[in-house]
Amino acid sequence: MQVTAKKSLFSPKKMLYEKVGEVVKDKAIETVSIAVNRSPVDTGAFVESWQINPRGDRTALARSAAGRPSLPAGAKQAKREQEKTRLIGRIESFDTENLDGFTLTNRAPHIPLIELNSRIKPESKPSGIFKEIRAILKDMNR
Repeated sequence: MQVTAKKSLFSPKKMLYEKVGEVVKDKAIETVSIAVNRSPVDTGAFVESWQINPRGDRTALARSAAGRPSLPAGAKQAKREQEKTRLIGRIESFDTENLDGFTLTNRAPHIPLIELNSRIKPESKPSGIFKEIRAILKDMNR
């Protein structure tokens, strides 16, 4: 009995696409971790509004903090971990063979308040979370 495998069975192009897809997934997980870890958590609405999608998918989340109580101090990090797990699960569902990048969005209606932070806590400095995430991602790509 004999089994023959032609070179074409081991398509370098397919293997390259799979490897690139895995690298994009790894970068997406790193990006999500940075975004979630840097997110302020009071009610949890902002961190729940992070959404990651394959490039071209415009699905977005928008959780409002209106009417939601502040989370107890001990629950804030747990909320971050819960949302990070949700987002990583989303990344794991990406089709790596056809993945052409990803988009991280946050459509929380109170983003201006978080970015300025002065209306929430006058003694606080602006958080500039999106600027911070962009700077970190730029450094990661060097």
